[in-house]
Amino acid sequence: MQVLDLGCGVGRDSIPIAQSIQAYKGKIYCIDLLPSAIQLLNQNAEQYGVTDTIISQAIDVENFLINKNTFDYIVACSCLEHVSSEAVFQTKLEEMKAGTTVGGINCILMSTEVKEIDVLTGEEQVGLIELNLSTEKAFTYLREVYTDWNISIEKSVQQEIKEEKNGRLIIFRSNWITFVAQARD
Repeated sequence: MQVLDLGCGVGRDSIPIAQSIQAYKGKIYCIDLLPSAIQLLNQNAEQYGVTDTIISQAIDVENFLINKNTFDYIVACSCLEHVSSEAVFQTKLEEMKAGTTVGGINCILMSTEVKEIDVLTGEEQVGLIELNLSTEKAFTYLREVYTDWNISIEKSVQQEIKEEKNGRLIIFRSNWITFVAQARD
């Protein structure tokens, strides 16, 4: 089993996946922009005994080329909303699709319609995120790319996260979408 985790961070998804495929001699390729995240991922992999299963690389997902027919499972969690443009988003989806084996699965989780709301004043601003798609536009792109795959999950839920930003309490509000598709035989 070959797995790709785009935007792996410190291993929230990678570590449990590595634990589940380790006995089968599987490998999970973990990609993240931040070298500090990769360093912590490697420490976590050691702590949880999965260093032999994880192959990590600090690289921008836009510059990471996904080889064709390589991965049985590709997950992109909180990653694709950070690409630089809609064109790059579409290209990366096509790359993910082409990089998946027959019967393989792509799991995409991302924030759409991101807004920042000042708790004190109620002032609302468009969220500072590289690719702030509408939920419907994101689903339209996903449906178009995966039109010949079996779509097993397509859902959106609103989420809110409170944080302090520049000394102000802010609510980050977005729609969290989940899209899972499987390559047909």
